[in-house]
Amino acid sequence: MIASVNYSLFPGGELLTFARRAIAAADEKKLQLPSIVPYLNNAKVKCDVFQSAQERESKNPVTKLQAAKDGVRNDAFIAFRTHGESASARRKEGWSAAAESLLSVIRKHGWSAQLLGYKAKTGVLNNIVSEIRTKYPAELAFIIAGELLDELEAAEVDFEATAKQFVDVAAATDEPTVMETRPELIVALRAMLQFIGLQQIAAPSDDLTALINTLNELITTSLSTLRASDTRAENNKKKDAGKTDPTTAG
Repeated sequence: MIASVNYSLFPGGELLTFARRAIAAADEKKLQLPSIVPYLNNAKVKCDVFQSAQERESKNPVTKLQAAKDGVRNDAFIAFRTHGESASARRKEGWSAAAESLLSVIRKHGWSAQLLGYKAKTGVLNNIVSEIRTKYPAELAFIIAGELLDELEAAEVDFEATAKQFVDVAAATDEPTVMETRPELIVALRAMLQFIGLQQIAAPSDDLTALINTLNELITTSLSTLRASDTRAENNKKKDAGKTDPTTAG
């Protein structure tokens, strides 16, 4: 059985790397497993188109601005979530319950929203902000988190405005964008992996088992690398904050 993959966790570069490695693993077995060739070839085509879109967009001047705006909303989300975690640990009457109400919304929609791709993250953050404002305004005010939620909402609005600008610039080239080619690549990868898994059920073989083991190792390693990278980034931000915070200065 092939492990499930949450593709929304993969930023563009990491998705391309994962796709190339999965395709290479399948390509090595195509002579022994000719039935996978149509799915393999489709994945190759979609991967090439996605890579071309990435290369074009890397030259787009709005790309760096969009990434910077995404970084701002990541920081705003983590700041809001961290404040909720801190408030939930307080013994002062009412604080823990109020904070847990807000944290439950974050858990429901996406605790690790900062790891998601641009489009998925936008949906998650808008859902979090909307539900908290609609259902928990009193709890938000009680733990004095309104300003942090305002900052998160403003960062999201700012990102979306930049994203629209990016789409407008990309549309002028009349070439497929990363936003258009990414879902197609994911569909092709899912189809290839699903077919390989089904083949092992219908007609098991040593070659299929070896390929599935290789793919599962790739999936596990890739997801672990993403989590480790995110942990390092958060730790570095905490260290940088500590260096500039006068209350922590020695």
